[in-house]
Amino acid sequence: MIKTYIDRQNLLRTNVARQMGTPSTAIYAYEKRDSLKTSTILRICHVLKYNFFMDIANSLPSEYGYDRNLSASKDSIISRQEAEIQKLQHENNLLKELIMGRK
Repeated sequence: MIKTYIDRQNLLRTNVARQMGTPSTAIYAYEKRDSLKTSTILRICHVLKYNFFMDIANSLPSEYGYDRNLSASKDSIISRQEAEIQKLQHENNLLKELIMGRK
């Protein structure tokens, strides 16, 4: 995942390594490993400003459990915004009818 992201973004591994404070060979080593420590992935996330943990979570089957409270607040925001969109669309349609009725 890290290699793919770095390649897609056309980033120089030496720059990424410098920002992490590691030798440039470390990035190549990270790319070849089957696993990395969570702290290393977190450092890479901060340097690249990309959430690899979300990619990992999204690759898991949907039936796997997770803390629903973490996503509940996002879901409530989305549902409020959907309701607001419907209200605004309704108001927009009313205004169109008023304008068309005056002509």
